[in-house]
Amino acid sequence: MRIERLPRRRWEDDPGLAQLTQDLTSVLKTPGGTQELRPVQAAALKDIYEVNGLLGVLACGAGKTLLAHIAPFLLEAQRPVLFVPASLRDKALLKDIPTLRRHWKMHPNLAVIGYEELSLAKNHDLLEMLRPDLIVADEVSHLRNLKAGRTRRVARYMKANPATKFIALSGTMTKRSLKDYAHLSQFALKVDYSPLPTTWRELESWADALDEKPDRDVGRIVPVGALQSFCGARFDEKLRKDRPETPREGFQRRLTETPGVVATGENDVAASLQISERKVVPPDKILHMISTMRATWETPNGDEIDEPMTLWRHAREMACGFFQRWIPGAPEPWLKARRAWNKYVRTTLSTNRHGLDTPLQVWNETERNPTPEFEAWKAIKDTFEPNSVPQWESDFLVVDAVRWLHDKNSGGGIVWVEHTAVGEAIARKSGFPYFGGGAKASREILFVKGPIIASVHAHKMGKDLQDRWFRNYITSPMPNGLAWEQAISRTHRSGQPEDTVFVEVPLFCEEQRNSFRRAKNDAAYIEQTTGSKQRLCFADITFRV
Repeated sequence: MRIERLPRRRWEDDPGLAQLTQDLTSVLKTPGGTQELRPVQAAALKDIYEVNGLLGVLACGAGKTLLAHIAPFLLEAQRPVLFVPASLRDKALLKDIPTLRRHWKMHPNLAVIGYEELSLAKNHDLLEMLRPDLIVADEVSHLRNLKAGRTRRVARYMKANPATKFIALSGTMTKRSLKDYAHLSQFALKVDYSPLPTTWRELESWADALDEKPDRDVGRIVPVGALQSFCGARFDEKLRKDRPETPREGFQRRLTETPGVVATGENDVAASLQISERKVVPPDKILHMISTMRATWETPNGDEIDEPMTLWRHAREMACGFFQRWIPGAPEPWLKARRAWNKYVRTTLSTNRHGLDTPLQVWNETERNPTPEFEAWKAIKDTFEPNSVPQWESDFLVVDAVRWLHDKNSGGGIVWVEHTAVGEAIARKSGFPYFGGGAKASREILFVKGPIIASVHAHKMGKDLQDRWFRNYITSPMPNGLAWEQAISRTHRSGQPEDTVFVEVPLFCEEQRNSFRRAKNDAAYIEQTTGSKQRLCFADITFRV
């Protein structure tokens, strides 16, 4: 890769950055505009212009929206396309563009498309029809999965049209692997400039050495080998002296000093951040149901659990006071065959036979060499279609959330929920609105005031909520650092008028604590490898897990 022969520097070290910011502001601002560019935005625009692309690892609140909308004008693109999550498309069209157009020169023909539109079967040739010469991918983590249809379509278009410019923007570029964004780096910086491997075998080796591993994969950690050559010396604030860089820190320096990569390394939010445990006492019945399921690997409705992730998912539901029951119940022959197959899958995965890692891989392998469990389940599985409905065993968490919403000390906060059933139940008991998925909810949450209940999945990304709320109650702790960074950033971001943003989370069962611990490890990985400050790393956390 040519990257080793390129001049290397971090954008913060550019001695002309202040003058560049002033010059670009004057060139790009409309005659009546009053907004100013931030230094990081000016640095990003400079790289976009010089490199014809950008890998922007920019923290939530760093100004990605403005970059996404003025870069097409700067590059004089003919057919620019901006991809955003579907939940943010109305925000872009109804709020962002009209507001920014009053201050900045913008491209008149920018097409704004939701990632979900790109996923539809009917839109398989959407890119070929639009023929973009510039693709701006805001919240580009939506293209993280190379197996997803939308990512494959973008990859196919970029391969067929290598001159197409690509700008990748995200505060959460990676979840816990280099594989999450190596292809995005190549889209933006091309093969010659990408700081990550451009062959799969080499990428696998780097990932095995640097990635954050789940507990089950710790055996795959390998020596860093030649990656040690990236490492130099780093000043340690605690030791007050230089120390050798870790391999992750060495990679971070390689990444952030690459032309075309701009990463935010400092937290510029004036408000402090405090995360504390919400003392919720569940009834003994709930704790007993969770512990029984762990011991038997069977759900309360008699279904055999196939893998640890499924067990973990059911436990998180029970920690909210409910589980999913099938109405009507499953026929006994169907249930017996399903139990046997799931038990076979669990045993196969636990022994890691044939290098299989997922239930789908077990199915595909066993289809080639059928077992009695496979044949019995395949013959009967389509004869019954489960219809899941929430079976409430206790409303203890719902009652606690309602109490929090009505507490005058909560300051009219946000209750974040993972499960629709929980959000709807809290809304019924509290009288406050629940904002789930869909375009209507995404529009209305931008203007509502007072206490609310919000879906983490639907609203953890791209919403500016800091002007109305500073207290958060996360009812079900998310299991990865990416989701935490996105959710907390809705209220802990530039423009927050309060001195402190508060986050409360219940941690009364093992699965909740493991989720938080996993997320903390993810956040440390993201910060160590990309240099992007993570809120779970610098927050004042008042408990230990």
